[in-house]
Amino acid sequence: MKRLNKKVPVILLLTLGLTAALTGYSQAGQETDTGYSLNLLKDCQLVKTLPMTPELITLHQELQQQETLMTSLELPINAISAKIDDYSQQIEQLSVLAVQEDENNLHIDKSYLAQQQVAVDALNQLIAEHQQDFDALEQQGHQISKIAHDFEREMKTVTQGFDYDHIRISSPGNDHSATGCEQSANFL
Repeated sequence: MKRLNKKVPVILLLTLGLTAALTGYSQAGQETDTGYSLNLLKDCQLVKTLPMTPELITLHQELQQQETLMTSLELPINAISAKIDDYSQQIEQLSVLAVQEDENNLHIDKSYLAQQQVAVDALNQLIAEHQQDFDALEQQGHQISKIAHDFEREMKTVTQGFDYDHIRISSPGNDHSATGCEQSANFL
C-alpha cells in the first residue's frame, strides 16, 4: 500500500499537467474574437464573414493612424486653398483678356499680361511659403501608399478563393452591418 501512496501524487500531478496541456492545445486552435472582421459581399449580399488576421488588424490600425495624421497635415493647405483658387481664376481670366483672336487678327494686350504675371508671382510666392506643407503631404501620401499596398496584399491572401465585389471591415469602433448596400457606404 505504501507504493500506491507514493504513486498517487505523481499520477495526480501527471493528470493535472496533461489536462492543462490539452486545454491549452484545444484553445490554441480557436481564434479569439478581436472584434475585427471582413464582410465579403457580392451583389449586396453577404458571402462570407472572416476574422481579420493580426497582420490585417495592425495594418488597418496603421492606416487609420496615418489617415488622422494626413488630416492634420492638410489643415495648412486647406487654409490657403481659397487663395490658390482665387489666384488661379484670376490668372485664367487675365489669360483670356490678354490674348484676343478672331479670324483675321491676333491681339495681345501687354497690360493684361503684366497683371497676369503679378498674379502668377503672388501664387508662386504663396506656394513657396507653404512648400514644407506640400512636401509633408507628399511624404505622408507615400507612407499611406506603402501601408495600403501591404494591406491589400494581406487582404488578397485572406480572401483568396471567395467571389465578392465589396469588402466591409467591422471593427470595435466601427460596426458596419454585414449585408445590404448603401449609396454612400464607406467600405474600408
